[in-house]
Amino acid sequence: MKAGFIGLGHLGRAMAGRLASHGVDLILWNRSPEKAADLGRELGLPVAESPAALAEESEVIFLNLFDSAAVRAVLQGKGGLLAGDMRGKLVIDTTTNHFKDVADFHKWVSSRGGSYLEAPVLGSVVPASQGKLTVLASGEKEAYQRALPYLEKLASRIFYLGEPALATRMKLVNN
Repeated sequence: MKAGFIGLGHLGRAMAGRLASHGVDLILWNRSPEKAADLGRELGLPVAESPAALAEESEVIFLNLFDSAAVRAVLQGKGGLLAGDMRGKLVIDTTTNHFKDVADFHKWVSSRGGSYLEAPVLGSVVPASQGKLTVLASGEKEAYQRALPYLEKLASRIFYLGEPALATRMKLVNN
């Protein structure tokens, strides 16, 4: 199964590299196309033309973006994820969002037939490259269970908190 990865800043790049090195078949996209192209060349991974195109190729889609505004743009902007077929897709959002925004993200993805799991991470580039992040996850239990094999490649500690927006609140408390 192919997974998509959107957001290739320092942390996203480390996370995508970790997933690829552990056998996950990735397709990449980044708002700055040169970052996706560079990592794609380095790791021999394909790059999608848009988030919607990435969604067409992926069952699981990781987001690791700057903030909630960036997530909103990737979801709803021109060529965004929600412009593609989201039925049966799982969005795993590792972005540090605002807790008010994640409630909308859950609704938007669900309304298009997909599942959204907020999964903000604690840690930085080095722990990400070693699979030693801490993940706080909230969303439907089924989404969490689908995400778990991927999250286990990235994290040494994973906490499922259930209720939407709770993981994001806990991440903000930690910060």
